[in-house]
Amino acid sequence: MKKPWLYLCVLSSACLSAVSCGSSLTLASDAESEYVIVVPSEATETERKAASEFQRLLALSSSVELPIVTDAEPAAANEVLIGRTSRPESVCEADLQQDGFSIRTDRHKLSICGGSEKGALYGVYTFFDRYLGYRCYSPSVFRYPTLRKVRIASGIDDTQVPVNVYRNVYYHVADDPFYADWHKLDHMKPDWGMWVHTFSKLVPADEYFASHPEYFALVDGKRTARQADAHLEAQLCLSNPDVLEVVVENLRRMMEQQPEALYWSVSQNDTYADQPFCCTCPACAALDSASGAPSGSIVSFVNKVAERFPDKIISTLAYRYGRTAPQGVVPADNVNIMLCDIECHRHAPIETDSTAASFRQDFERWGGIAGNILMWDYIVQFSNLMAPFPNLRTLQPNMQYFVRNGVTAHFQQGNISRGGEFSELKPYLVARLLWNPDTDIEAETADFLSGYYEEAAPYIAQYIDLMHDELEASGLPLTIYGTPYDHFGGFLRPELAARYEAFFDAAEQAVASKPDVLERVRTARLPLTFSLLEIAKARGTDEDRVFERTDDGWRVRPEIEAKLDTLRDLCNRVGVRHFVEGAISPDEYRQRTRDAFAAIVQRP
Repeated sequence: MKKPWLYLCVLSSACLSAVSCGSSLTLASDAESEYVIVVPSEATETERKAASEFQRLLALSSSVELPIVTDAEPAAANEVLIGRTSRPESVCEADLQQDGFSIRTDRHKLSICGGSEKGALYGVYTFFDRYLGYRCYSPSVFRYPTLRKVRIASGIDDTQVPVNVYRNVYYHVADDPFYADWHKLDHMKPDWGMWVHTFSKLVPADEYFASHPEYFALVDGKRTARQADAHLEAQLCLSNPDVLEVVVENLRRMMEQQPEALYWSVSQNDTYADQPFCCTCPACAALDSASGAPSGSIVSFVNKVAERFPDKIISTLAYRYGRTAPQGVVPADNVNIMLCDIECHRHAPIETDSTAASFRQDFERWGGIAGNILMWDYIVQFSNLMAPFPNLRTLQPNMQYFVRNGVTAHFQQGNISRGGEFSELKPYLVARLLWNPDTDIEAETADFLSGYYEEAAPYIAQYIDLMHDELEASGLPLTIYGTPYDHFGGFLRPELAARYEAFFDAAEQAVASKPDVLERVRTARLPLTFSLLEIAKARGTDEDRVFERTDDGWRVRPEIEAKLDTLRDLCNRVGVRHFVEGAISPDEYRQRTRDAFAAIVQRP
């Protein structure tokens, strides 16, 4: 990994001076400017917002607020053109699609033109990010330079059209509207009317099972409304023509309430890998047998739904029992396949990991029959959201593998709750990769660490590097449902944990005079404390970093009690809500851990 502080110096030199020789534009100098911002007379809402944001952001660095006019005004010598204006310099390619943009300069004018949706806004944010050194590291950490002169090169010709047309990063930071737009991210709303596991919404068991048990899956010879885990409804009988009509009618009513939504999920209920609870009636079984996979009945059914709604895209899951692509059944043109890699490990790239062979086979088969695939990728450890999870080196190769095989839409599932392991770094990197899978990920990582952790960056970079090196050397799998104890013999060995702690001691000392940055560093340290506590629960009194012998038996070391209190207090202060997906608050975690330790020391 490149030295983060060195990269920041290079970035600053390139962006803050902007031009060292040759012709250039001076947008502002000594708090004055000759420029105006020009928008189309009938500007779109996005173009108006893009112009307003250009005005606001430039004022941050230069203390100059440029006026905004329309192209109905006579052309001035010095203009910033936003959107598809009538000026001859405002040339927009026809293939910018929804979110693409062009940034161009000549000797006097800067033109930023965008695609049909948010392209103009994304172009403005990219201009400030790439050419003036602005950074949005998190919703609360936004960096920009203070400039006496704002100069940019003439002759810029920068056109970007993303290969990924849908880019959803499921992290708390992405809920912030400015952060999401800066990083060019999409959300479920308003494009999606319903989002996954929708059989239970379209045909609720509580409403239909008593009168029509035949609508529901035949499992072990009987119709069933619930799975073994009773909060999960069983799947539907997809060969029953009445089920199709119920789904179509209920879906139609939902669409009338959200006419702007394009995507509607008609998809299997959630389930476990070994308990699919899908229908095995003779008709469904025949469909699945003919196609070689349970996805045969799923895709056949969803195709029929899609036929009723030709102006919508009907999405369905290739997940768990439905992951394998069918033979002889091709998704309709307006059917989206949402393919999930929940079973894959994260210690190595999916393309080369031997344990991912079956997923690769399924993925590539879907790529051969489906023209619209959304990849549902998992980038955290769900069972322990606070656990160290060194998967940064797999983010880029996985993204590149997906894109090479035809994926153009992504749902990157992280931690939607506030906090968790590197919950600012990971979404930042994933967002950059979604826009450009071939971005320089080492430089992006170094830039983030420098901007977010400041003087502590080199120590956190060493922590990240050592943890990843040791994971790779251990040969142990990294799974999204694992535990810290799984790596007690690998990257979480006690001697390594001591080195990690030393990195954070140095990191905290480096920013001791900066309370805000110090809290970010301490938050990044929480996973080490969490892993120590979780390993102690598994090892019991053998974990002498946590327990010590007394005359009467065993006790928890006083410094560990203090660490547990500090973890709880810091989590509450920074807004951490959950330690497991959707469950266990910091207060609950502290109490559960104290109870577990009390039980350990009381054992004979």
